[in-house]
Amino acid sequence: MNNRTIWNREANKILKNKFERLGITRCEYPNCGSTSGLTWCHLKKRRYYNSVEELSDFKEVLLICLKHHQFLEVNQTELKELFKTLRDN
Repeated sequence: MNNRTIWNREANKILKNKFERLGITRCEYPNCGSTSGLTWCHLKKRRYYNSVEELSDFKEVLLICLKHHQFLEVNQTELKELFKTLRDN
């Protein structure tokens, strides 16, 4: 197992706890609220993060359903706007 895999697994644990404590358990995409197929949507590609701390930074991650994650992957302008709205980036 390489460092990136270890970092991602550790960051996922941290994010799960952090988001649950904040009561964020549904898709954060506006007017969605789905509870199935949830995944972490990072502001940048994960390869650009260099530590567990960066990968698990609340301001760098949204909880998004797979449908909207795929949409945001190809709509970077909308992704950045969503982060500005939800995380003050």
